[in-house]
Amino acid sequence: MPVISSQTALIGHNSAVYALANGLLDQGFLSAGGDGLVVQWDLNTPEHGVVQARIGDAIFSLLQDPKRMMLLIGTGAGRLVLVDLKTRAEVQVVELHTKGIFRILAYTDDQFLCAGGDGMLSTWGWRPGATSGTRYGIELVRQIPLCDEKLRDIALAPDRNRVAVACGDGMIRLLETEFFNELERFGGHENGCTSVAFHPTKPVLLSGGKDGNLKVWRMDGTGRNLHTLAAHKGAVYATTLDDRGRWIATVGRDSLVKIWDAHSLQPLFRSVRGRDGHTHSVNAAIWRGESLLTASDDRTIRSWEMSSKPSLGMASDLMPNA
Repeated sequence: MPVISSQTALIGHNSAVYALANGLLDQGFLSAGGDGLVVQWDLNTPEHGVVQARIGDAIFSLLQDPKRMMLLIGTGAGRLVLVDLKTRAEVQVVELHTKGIFRILAYTDDQFLCAGGDGMLSTWGWRPGATSGTRYGIELVRQIPLCDEKLRDIALAPDRNRVAVACGDGMIRLLETEFFNELERFGGHENGCTSVAFHPTKPVLLSGGKDGNLKVWRMDGTGRNLHTLAAHKGAVYATTLDDRGRWIATVGRDSLVKIWDAHSLQPLFRSVRGRDGHTHSVNAAIWRGESLLTASDDRTIRSWEMSSKPSLGMASDLMPNA
């Protein structure tokens, strides 16, 4: 069974931390939150965060584009802000969504999606800068109303031909990525679905909801629920797998970080509230190799280190093969 070693706490935000995104450095990542700051971190020197952008609104979502050296920021007020990372200048602001942008996801090298608190999914493309001195800009491709509640998360399938959207009406909507027509819709979570993640190698989708459950769905056209786990006491705000499909991490409103074996679905780790864990709601989680990064209302980011020892759960694989 893998061992979760002592974590590092990164302190630098003055308010709740809502968003995390992978960075350009090997050990680098970005964070953002209620203070309107985007901070770049390096896990090799976690005591030195560098501010990359200052935005007037709370920040709910981030996406860094390494090809163009541009940063996309989704705010709590629904603004989509484009920042040039070479100059750290704000080069474009679009006010389309009427409520917060909870997720920004690239689905091709040149296109990305935004999930809005207004129930709308928007698709965007990159274009050359419209004004002198601006290297790149963004343009709206289409607006897709999906439901009357918030869209909290988007996940891209490994084949890149489908996206799953976590919807506030409790449903998970599966869309194709050419015209974004709906392929499937299946019941997810009471009071709202809040997170979704595809397994990188198996025909499986994971979801978390306001009901505190982690659910496993078979992606064979049936939307069949394979397993339901009582994961958290309160909403599951992020569900994420490492890139090799070994571990599932869930975080939630109950301030806990949990790690599960992705084959047997057995629990491997549960954080403790207090000095060695988060003390308030945990809002975001991403993997950086063997490290899990989590962000919280307690204004901190924590790094949880995994060993690469084989998991005992491999002997009882509950995940289906293709």
